[in-house]
Amino acid sequence: MTAPFHRLLAWYSNRSDTPNTQTIRLQDSLRGNLALGIDFPVAFVVAVGRHLFLKNTSLFSLNIHVPSVSVTKTLLDGIEVDEKKDYTRSEIVKLAGRNGWSGQMDALGLWALASDVNTGLLKGEDVVGFQKGTLFEEIERRRKARNQVLPFYRGGPIS
Repeated sequence: MTAPFHRLLAWYSNRSDTPNTQTIRLQDSLRGNLALGIDFPVAFVVAVGRHLFLKNTSLFSLNIHVPSVSVTKTLLDGIEVDEKKDYTRSEIVKLAGRNGWSGQMDALGLWALASDVNTGLLKGEDVVGFQKGTLFEEIERRRKARNQVLPFYRGGPIS
């Protein structure tokens, strides 16, 4: 079975014209970030950051070979959440505190990406989906709806 973090990365690798679950190119990351509803400048910075942090193919390549990524779990792994409950930003960040400041930053990023744009609440089922590595398909579907466009302060478009 594929590791949760690798499943999240594989979602990006399937953004290409020629999908390949093994390799993520920079443009695949950018397409994936845009599909999640992130505005272009933020999507570009996040994609470049991901590739600089996780690149593992060669010195001058920004490609990511997914099976070679040493990280297998998300930074929210081991956090007990109730799938039926909705969480505020502070609640999810506090829960992630047991995984250190990097876990808290991951929780903040998840909240910014997946929480409801009207209420600001993050569904427990979304946290569990992130922990399992299956959340991005749902977020992509959700962001296609015009009533769930990310606000600017969470990486969405200016308009």
